[in-house]
Amino acid sequence: MSSWNLPSGFEIWGVARCRLKHTMPQLGQRQICFLLLLFAALVQFVGAGSGNSERPLSVKLSVISQENCRRDSSSVPVINLKLRLEIVNLSDRKLIVARRIGAAWYTYILAKNEQALAARSYEENPNIDWVVTESNRQSPPTEAPSAEFTILDPGKSFDVETTVSIPTYPQDALLGNHVIQLDLGTWPHVSPPERFRESWKKYGDLVYKPVKSESVLFRVPPEKEFTKCRDSTNESSPD
Repeated sequence: MSSWNLPSGFEIWGVARCRLKHTMPQLGQRQICFLLLLFAALVQFVGAGSGNSERPLSVKLSVISQENCRRDSSSVPVINLKLRLEIVNLSDRKLIVARRIGAAWYTYILAKNEQALAARSYEENPNIDWVVTESNRQSPPTEAPSAEFTILDPGKSFDVETTVSIPTYPQDALLGNHVIQLDLGTWPHVSPPERFRESWKKYGDLVYKPVKSESVLFRVPPEKEFTKCRDSTNESSPD
């Protein structure tokens, strides 16, 4: 006889209903028992499906430093946010994660506060064009993840840093506090990730779908607080 893993409290109720021999015809009992078992199977199927759609990674942001600058009097004021990204494995299995997460591409989203971000009421959500260089087109080895990937145990994390440049024009509309969220690419190659996911399976589950970070607060100051930008080249992707 097959056994069923019913939700807590459901098994006792279902068995009791099926044993009500003196209150309904035999045919009705069988129909109800069948429906109960069918419902239990559906509950188990939905539960399993929701587990497979879990978010495997979280990306926590923290501000290391903020530079408010403009290159000259005619240029657009820019805020360079140097951010720390803490990449955390939320799953119960090993994950294969690109060390330079976001290196292939990323975008940022600005909102007035957390509530506006959750409601998708964005102040900025730009489309950024990314150019893939020839070195990015080189495929990793199929036998095992290369050194550009890390195998992250459940609950473990690693950090990367990046600088995101945010134009503040028109500046008057952006004065004050805002939150920023990053949408990060996790597969740094042109080659499709599916065949690597299968061949690397014994090392862990490959993370290759984009992941959104948590948000972090920053402030757009008045124009008088902007200084001349330093000549050093700003980073444009995590490393």
